[in-house]
Amino acid sequence: MQAQGVDTAPGRLRRWLDELPVGLAPLLIAATGLIAGLYLLVHPVPEQRADLTMWVFGALHADAYQAAAESFVDDTDRTVDVQLINYNAVNQKLRSALWAAVNVPDLVEIEKSAAGGFFRGPLDKVGFLDLKPYLERDAILDRVPAHALAAYTDRGAVFGVPHDIHPVLLAYRADIIDPYLARRGLRMEDLATWDDYFRELRGLLVPDERYLLQIEYGDAWAFQIFLLQRGGGIFGPDGRLRMDDDIAVATMTWMIPLVAESGDRKVAESLGNWDPSFYRGFIEGYYIAALCPDWRSSQIQTFAKELHGKLRVVPLPAPAPGGLRTSQMGGTMLGISHSAKDPELAWRFAKEIYYGSPEQHGRLFRTTNILTPDRRAWSDPAYHEPRPYWSGQALGEQFIAVADEVPPFYSSGFLPSAQAKLNEAIVSCYSRYRSHGAEGFEAYVRQRLKSAADHVRRQMAREPDWDTEE
Repeated sequence: MQAQGVDTAPGRLRRWLDELPVGLAPLLIAATGLIAGLYLLVHPVPEQRADLTMWVFGALHADAYQAAAESFVDDTDRTVDVQLINYNAVNQKLRSALWAAVNVPDLVEIEKSAAGGFFRGPLDKVGFLDLKPYLERDAILDRVPAHALAAYTDRGAVFGVPHDIHPVLLAYRADIIDPYLARRGLRMEDLATWDDYFRELRGLLVPDERYLLQIEYGDAWAFQIFLLQRGGGIFGPDGRLRMDDDIAVATMTWMIPLVAESGDRKVAESLGNWDPSFYRGFIEGYYIAALCPDWRSSQIQTFAKELHGKLRVVPLPAPAPGGLRTSQMGGTMLGISHSAKDPELAWRFAKEIYYGSPEQHGRLFRTTNILTPDRRAWSDPAYHEPRPYWSGQALGEQFIAVADEVPPFYSSGFLPSAQAKLNEAIVSCYSRYRSHGAEGFEAYVRQRLKSAADHVRRQMAREPDWDTEE
């Protein structure tokens, strides 16, 4: 037992700790930081010295570009660091990088619906190069359908080149529909309008068991396809919001009853757009047709293998006789940042992966079914090969046939907000029709779309008019 008042070592340590001005925890943190700093000083992290850095959010894209980067090194002795980054992280990380002007990639792919947000502000402050001079100089504009550039063009500048055009066809259960129509002397190609489609196939409808079309009514996905097909859009070419114009009202008034009616008047249904239940519904014949952008055809092949040899694609039935037989959904652009270390080198790699050899595009089409916007590549045999999964159809030829008719899609920095309000309006209109039927429905649709659009317009009114600012 220690005598009272004896100064022991543990006692001295406790008094020393008590007298520290910052306490023990901050001291330990500082010591850890010092040790880590000394370690990095002795073992520095190797600096990445790639000549170009590229951000990509799609795994299949990343694989293709990595292979192209390896060939690029052989041809130019210049290296490309292709980085696969989560979709949401690309948008958030890129926005932060552009604001801080730190770690900005030389090239980056951005999904169409997010692209417009990066074009806001004075033209000379937009973080991407205007690629129109490059496209004109290298005679590429004539190789790409004009509508494919619409989403990435702002105030005359082209801030991105399209990876795709994503025409929409109708994928349908040929094993069910074709024999039924044949007994009546008809083919799917004879059903020129949506009225024709629903009238001639009504005999296949079985309430609660089989529907004629898959339409998702919990979001704006299908609505946007139908809206573009009718010549409408969320925004116009001048940036004006038009999600509540007469075309939008007519589209909503037509679409909602297809899924909200009851009994044998209900002709469309959905089990979701993306999860396994969508494919299960198609496999089991719960619905016998679905809107099918080129990329969705690849997903169906992957997740509905049971439908091998049972599906075909045809142009969409038109809204009215002589109307448009296709639409579009989705898309990706490639941009070159203003801070690119070597813009000419970046453009050279961009041309390699987007406007390279037809054989290169053909290989990608066999994997993804995505139609390149480069017309020169459409001659590759991959686009003309019969596909056993699609009942022997040459899938590429089906998409090429409508490629130049795809309606333009105009983006905006306010597009995400507009799409969110459209989602709310669709759910509201669906609920209204389910509870009140057709009575007063068009007036309700008009009021509901106007309310949604006015919300977005109030946000837009706070944005300066960059074209008139000095």
